[in-house]
Amino acid sequence: MNLRSLLLFLFLAPLAVAQNPLATEPVLVTPSLVAETSAVAAGQPFTVAVRLKMAPGWHTYWQFAGDSGAPVTIEWTLPPGFTAGPIQWPLPVQHRDGGDLVTFIYEEEVLLLTDITPPAAWTAPEAQIKAEVRWLVCELTCVPGEGTVELTLPTGAPQRAQAELFDRWRAQLPKTSGAPFQTTWDFSQPRQIAVRLAGLAAEVQAELFPLPPTGSRSGPPKLGPIAADGARTFTLPLEAAAPPSGWAAVVAVTAPGGSRTGWTISATPQPATAGLAVASGGGETPPTGRGGGLLPKLFLAFLGGLIMNVMPCVLPVIALKIFGFVGQAGQEPGRVFRLGLAFTGGVFAFFMLLAAAVARLKGAFNWGYQFQNPFLLAGLIALVFVFALNLLGVFEISLSGAAATKLSTLSQKEGYGGAFLHGLFTTLLGTSCTAPFLSTSLGFAVTQSTPVIFLLFLAIAAGMSLPYFLLTARPVWLRYIPKPGAWMERAKQLMGFVMLAVAVWLLGVLGESRGSTTGAAMSWFLFVLGIASWLLGIGQGSKLAWLTAVVLAVGGYFGFLHGPLHATPAAAGAVENTAGGIAWRPFTEEAVAAERAAGRAVFVDFTARWCVNCKVYERLVLANADVIAKLQSRKVTAFKADWTNGDAAVGRALKSFGTVGVPLYVLYRPGEEKPVVTDALTVGGFLAELDKIAE
Repeated sequence: MNLRSLLLFLFLAPLAVAQNPLATEPVLVTPSLVAETSAVAAGQPFTVAVRLKMAPGWHTYWQFAGDSGAPVTIEWTLPPGFTAGPIQWPLPVQHRDGGDLVTFIYEEEVLLLTDITPPAAWTAPEAQIKAEVRWLVCELTCVPGEGTVELTLPTGAPQRAQAELFDRWRAQLPKTSGAPFQTTWDFSQPRQIAVRLAGLAAEVQAELFPLPPTGSRSGPPKLGPIAADGARTFTLPLEAAAPPSGWAAVVAVTAPGGSRTGWTISATPQPATAGLAVASGGGETPPTGRGGGLLPKLFLAFLGGLIMNVMPCVLPVIALKIFGFVGQAGQEPGRVFRLGLAFTGGVFAFFMLLAAAVARLKGAFNWGYQFQNPFLLAGLIALVFVFALNLLGVFEISLSGAAATKLSTLSQKEGYGGAFLHGLFTTLLGTSCTAPFLSTSLGFAVTQSTPVIFLLFLAIAAGMSLPYFLLTARPVWLRYIPKPGAWMERAKQLMGFVMLAVAVWLLGVLGESRGSTTGAAMSWFLFVLGIASWLLGIGQGSKLAWLTAVVLAVGGYFGFLHGPLHATPAAAGAVENTAGGIAWRPFTEEAVAAERAAGRAVFVDFTARWCVNCKVYERLVLANADVIAKLQSRKVTAFKADWTNGDAAVGRALKSFGTVGVPLYVLYRPGEEKPVVTDALTVGGFLAELDKIAE
């Protein structure tokens, strides 16, 4: 395979993976589309259903998933004039995940019914019904999935089809009237709703499934003691101080004789009250507070990629690449341009691989994972450290004379391959420093379809690679760079010290996120890695030197680093309160809800110890004396939501605001339903928002 074919393969492989995400994995969910009619008649409604068959032991989720999970979603593509009604959800079962987490699920199989209405003037010979179905299927782990199902129905006299299948599942739909019990709602308690079912025999089993309004949350129902007359009371814990406006309903299920029957019981609409705290999980579409269409998001993605070039973890690599351009300035300009294209190809290939991963994982994808995963972070530190030693001249990777002769004809391809891999490495470092614009684009990406995800990542790649493309497209600009000379070796060594500084910074991140023991273990591993590199240098790349270096590196890893990397991470909940600074409190959804219910203003700082931009805003804005004084005078309760190690509650809260990156700042003002949400802070802008809070 020549270089051109290899580059083409690397570009197209992620697209193939994204289009067939289950090609190398067992099928966990099999979707299909079935109809209750044999034909379509103008103006006559009919029922279709998405049928999901789950692998043994796996489950999908009801319309309200519970403490975790996400419901199935269906997007219809119908002929002109056709309309689709809401999903009709069969009764779920209650499932306990990991102790106290309660979810509402479907196992083995489920049929999700929907009524379709054709237009009164339908005359086409057939109707094609298509649906894009997305689901989250879980066992011990959860895997997002999606599939397209379709069927074609002829136009003609309708005859009922698949009657037994539809009758069986229609019997499992909750009824809206004729319940054999009386329901009483109690909204008197500040953070709960009580639902009392009276008129049931004591031996009849009963269950309750909450149906909160979209964007609201409820904990699992808790059943109290059964009264002598058979009445039973379920308590629904809320995240807000009072039930939200127009609390939707519950589904009450009884099982006399083991046969389950359910009824949807609507509550009396309540007056509007304070909104809930940070929404979490459940699959609802949360308000982001930051609107905008696709074109602005693409522009922000492009700008975010461009800004990545000036991030601290990218600047040293850019300098090295410019140094490489200088070294080739005396060569054919066309070769410089081709090397630049190969480097740009590495940038695009990385982002296409990343886009494929996001398309596979959708909402489960966490941006910043390089820093949350200790093994990836340790690998980055080791790679940067060895790269620095190479620049400082501790060792050189060189070929023997015979090998150099044999491979001289391949040097051109090696140069392009090196530039391509350099582009990959540059981007790997750069993605860890997520700029605010880039974080916004990523938060938008994980909620979009696969084509939009690839468009966004293409825009990011274009932004990041633009400077390299321009420089190599106009090699005449290289004449303004000083001519090669002895200074180049000094510049190379200087870049080695810069790379060492990057390694020290990354080492500090590892120590903060995983504890001082892991940081010390990583330091000892780097010490052994340094000796291995030195031996490789004095051995001039001989086979014995390589073998010794590899044995030392592997022994150092298992002797010092393997155990600490598997240890429990350092606690991220504790926050520091410096004298005279902001009185931070650890973030929990319950604590935020309690403060808002008490009528106090709340400020939430979503941050991470590895986030460079977070540290900048902390020093320039949040440490500002005027900002601190204003927070105190307005009696704002400040919460720090630490996402250093990928805390699940913080991750859910971030997704509720339409992002998966930090920093993010949320300000709740008393009396306002929607919070102020931003991913960038200025002293003046923050003070202006705080001034809108009454003293």
